[in-house]
Amino acid sequence: MFRIRKEIKFILIIFIILFSILLGIKKSNLDKIFVPDVVEIDMSKAKDIFENSLNNNKIRFDYHVEDLSEINSLLAEVNEIENTNILYSEIKSKYNLIVFEVSTGISNKILTKLRSITGICNENIQRSGIITGNTDLKENLNNNQIAKIRIQNLINDSVSPDRIERFRSQLDVIQAKIDSLSIQKDIQKHNAEFNIIMISAINNINGNTALRRNVNVFFLTTFVSLLLLIIGFIIIFYIFVLMNKLLLTLGIRTSRGSNSSYNYHSRGYGRKTKRIYKDKDDNVIKKDK
Repeated sequence: MFRIRKEIKFILIIFIILFSILLGIKKSNLDKIFVPDVVEIDMSKAKDIFENSLNNNKIRFDYHVEDLSEINSLLAEVNEIENTNILYSEIKSKYNLIVFEVSTGISNKILTKLRSITGICNENIQRSGIITGNTDLKENLNNNQIAKIRIQNLINDSVSPDRIERFRSQLDVIQAKIDSLSIQKDIQKHNAEFNIIMISAINNINGNTALRRNVNVFFLTTFVSLLLLIIGFIIIFYIFVLMNKLLLTLGIRTSRGSNSSYNYHSRGYGRKTKRIYKDKDDNVIKKDK
């Protein structure tokens, strides 16, 4: 029978307990519970997108919350809205950073939900006001469209190939201006119809909440690892037992189970020898029993 010495059993028990406890501490971060957890966010990309945007309304929200689930639920709703454009998104376990555009028709509903979230520490709204460039843009676009029609009429009425070629070159220039002004008009329309929102939320857990959560993780991890290690060692033990029985079945004896007493009981080993003591005249003086 395959057996384990008591010393080995004791060492295995101590190892299983200590390893489970260390794994629980590492998994639950109890070793860092009293170390200040400073969350650093690189907002450079998000800020560039937000600050360089030309939307008429730009809104920024900053949060320090104990749980990011409420923010995550709201962001999930935003992703499902049709008139929403996600410009930047960084969702982490300790913070959320997102920049998105939403149509003005539904932005008020989203802003109301954002203002109701516990932990808001900053709300900043930037409004561009009335854009004076819109009038000039429309006027330039109308003038170029009128010029385009006039040049097209000149091309149709002209007979000289040289004049036609010159008018077509002018028409290409006018068309390029019209395309550029049309793009600018579409951009301005988009900026007026969509608000841009930037959200930064940091998971700011207080000491008691973090301690409760980490203690729960510690006990759960320690119990599970302890159970798995015990099961694993039991399986390994029975594998060795089966291997030992298999070797015995095949007639292969281990060094521990071999018959080593043969040398002590064969060929006279271990027999008592009687001795006889005599004097000079060959008379028996003493005999061993």
